[in-house]
Amino acid sequence: MAAAQPTISFPQNIKQLKPALRIAATVGSNIKMKTPIQKEYVRRLANLNDQFCFFLFNREELNQKLSNYTDKANPLYTTDLFSKNQYAPKIHVTFEKLPEFQEQNETLNFGAYFSFTYEFFSSYIDDVITIVEEINGVSLTASEQRKEPEKRLKKIISKSGYTPPAQEIFDTISYCRLRRNYFTHVLDSLNNKFQDIVNNKGAGLNAYWSGARNSLDFTQTNVDQFEENETIELLKIQRILLETIDQFIGGILNKVGIAEYLSNQAFSKPTRINEDVVKKRKTKIASLSKNHFGVALTDADMNNAVRTIGKK
Repeated sequence: MAAAQPTISFPQNIKQLKPALRIAATVGSNIKMKTPIQKEYVRRLANLNDQFCFFLFNREELNQKLSNYTDKANPLYTTDLFSKNQYAPKIHVTFEKLPEFQEQNETLNFGAYFSFTYEFFSSYIDDVITIVEEINGVSLTASEQRKEPEKRLKKIISKSGYTPPAQEIFDTISYCRLRRNYFTHVLDSLNNKFQDIVNNKGAGLNAYWSGARNSLDFTQTNVDQFEENETIELLKIQRILLETIDQFIGGILNKVGIAEYLSNQAFSKPTRINEDVVKKRKTKIASLSKNHFGVALTDADMNNAVRTIGKK
């Protein structure tokens, strides 16, 4: 019989998270179930957030320097005002035109950081599906493997015998994927799928993420424009998605499968098996399971794996 449906400790009051430059704060310490890839992907997102913060820091420094100039500088060119900057001739515009360049640069950088974050998140989905397949003994068909990431994720959860989490989670992934595509492919208009998300699901997504958004509006069609606070919220939401999904996936992984997964990694070298070896192996797998999956395995969960895998 399948295990009970796992529940997600979703942060209902996300606004209470510390609003520091550390954009995507950790959702909370109540997440116990997890997959072994969560830590690495969260680290990657944190590093990307640090780079985004550094961009904001540099922009603020530039704004402070530009504010020291008076209107008399408006007709002067960048080569006049920044003669020591080797890249000033590459721009060569008057001072009064710099805000326009800066605005375009901000949109490009905000969109790029959002897109990079989605790429990490998309890679996480690919990797976590592989873990579910290996541990739960399920797989996607060739046609299912060609589907969008959110559809593949939903399908592998269903094939594991569980009801997927809230549809808004998958709709949010669709929104991020389609907006990333719109930005990176420099599209002129929303395709039908994106239009459907905005028109028919945008209001629901606004309500679902009410605790995590102020500037971000899922019903807006000007998705080629990225504002600072909107970008911060998009990055935060994608990290929340990753941690929420990871907690859910951790809760549906087969415990016997986890024991086999860890044993294959830990006992690759063939060894003669006796009761002392079995006892040591169980101790090691139990420890690894808690560290990497947040799961306590029983002797019954581990017994077959530690006795048969890596046996000489």
